[in-house]
Amino acid sequence: MYGLILTYVLSVVSGLASLRYPVIGVMAFIGLGVLRPRFIFGFAGEIVDVSFWVGVAVLTGWVFTGFGSWRAGRARPAVIALAIYILCTIISAVQALDTTVSARALLNEAKLFMPVIVGLTVVTQDWHRRWLFWTIVLAQAYVGFEMNLEYLRGRNVANMGFGGMDNNFFGASLVATLGPAIALAVSSRWWPRRLLAYVATALIFHTTLLTFSRGAMVGMLAVAATAFFLIPKSPRFLAAALVLTLLAARLTGPQLMARYSTAFVGEENLDRSAESRVELWRDCLTVVADHPVFGVGPANWRVIANSYGWPEGKSAHSVWMESAAEIGLPGVIALLCFFGLTALKLWPLARAKLTDENQYDVAIATGVILSIVGFSVAGQFVSASNLEPPYYVALVGLSLLKNRPGKPAAATAVKPHNPALSPLVMPIRPAGAAGPIQNKV
Repeated sequence: MYGLILTYVLSVVSGLASLRYPVIGVMAFIGLGVLRPRFIFGFAGEIVDVSFWVGVAVLTGWVFTGFGSWRAGRARPAVIALAIYILCTIISAVQALDTTVSARALLNEAKLFMPVIVGLTVVTQDWHRRWLFWTIVLAQAYVGFEMNLEYLRGRNVANMGFGGMDNNFFGASLVATLGPAIALAVSSRWWPRRLLAYVATALIFHTTLLTFSRGAMVGMLAVAATAFFLIPKSPRFLAAALVLTLLAARLTGPQLMARYSTAFVGEENLDRSAESRVELWRDCLTVVADHPVFGVGPANWRVIANSYGWPEGKSAHSVWMESAAEIGLPGVIALLCFFGLTALKLWPLARAKLTDENQYDVAIATGVILSIVGFSVAGQFVSASNLEPPYYVALVGLSLLKNRPGKPAAATAVKPHNPALSPLVMPIRPAGAAGPIQNKV
C-alpha cells in the first residue's frame, strides 16, 4: 500500500512541478519507466496511466517554457544519428507490409523517444545529470531488490520475467544499468554515496544472474572487460572487482554455470535454443537482402516469421538483426552510430584523472560507455529495440557532451613590446631622477 501511495504522490508532485520545470517531470517519467510500479506495487491496488499523465505534464511544461535549449554542442553527431534513425523508422512504418502493426510500434517508439528528446533540451545543469543518473541506477536497484525477495519466496525471475519482459529482455535491461552503478561505486568520494552505489551494483548484478539469460551473461562479461580496461586500477577499483568476482563465484551455482557455459560452445554443440537464434539471424539477413533500404516495417518481422517456417509472432532474438530486417540498413546503421558516437565522444573524459571536481563527469562518462557496451553485446541475443534504460543512460551522456565546451583555441603568442615602434609609448622622467629617460607603457 505504501508503494501505491508513494507512486501517486510522486506522479502528482512531479507532474505539477514539471509545468514550470519540465526537467523534474523528465526525471520522474524515466524513474517510473525503469521502476514499472504497476508490476511491483500492483498487488496493493490499481495503478493506471501514471506515466502517461506525467508525460502529458512534461510536454505541456516543455511547450510553456519555450522547448528548452536546442544547442547540441559536442553531442551533435550522435543527435543527428538519432534523428536519422527516427526518420527511417517513420518512413519504414508508412510503407510497412502491415501498417496497422507498424502504427502501434511507432506509438511505442514515441513513448520511448519523448523523454529522450525533451531531456536533451532541458537536462542542462550538473545537478540535473547527477540526479537523473542516480534515479536510473536506484530505480533498477530497487527492482533488483524486489526480484531477490521473489526468489527467496520461491519464484524465479528466469521463469516469470518482470514488467512484461521475459528473462532475456529483462537481463538486457539490467546489464544496461550495471555499468552506471559500477561507475558510481568507483568514482564516489563520499563513503555513504559509495556504499549506496555498491549495494545497487550488487543487487543489479545478482538479479542479472537470476535471469539465466546467456545474452545478459555475455553482456556482463563485456562490461567487466571494458571496465577493467577503462577505469584506472586504483585500490578502490581493484577492491570492487574482487568483491564482484567473489560474489559471482559464490552465487553462480552448478545449474546456472551449466546454463551459461553453453553460450561459448561451437556451433556444432549448440542446444536447440541457441541454434534457433543462428537460424533466425540468417533469415533476418535474407529479409535485409530483399528489403535493404526501409525493411518490412517496424514490428513486421513477427508478422512474416511464419513465411520462413517460424511460428507467427516469433522474435528474431537480436535487436540488431531484427531492426535491420524491419527498418532497413540505413536505420540500423544510424542506431549503431547513435550509441557508438556517444561512447566515442565520452571516452577521453572517462579516461581523465579523477578529482573532487570532476568525479561525477568521469562517473557519467564511464557509466554511459559501459552501458552502451553491455547493451550492444546483450542486444545481439535479444530483440530489445524498445528497451528504455540504454537510451535513458545515453541521454545523460549526451547532456554532458552538449554542455561541455569544445577544445580551447590555441593561445596567440604575445610578442615582446618594442617601445620604439609604438606611438602610444610616452617617455617620462621620474621627478627628481637623474640619468637616462625611462619608457613606460
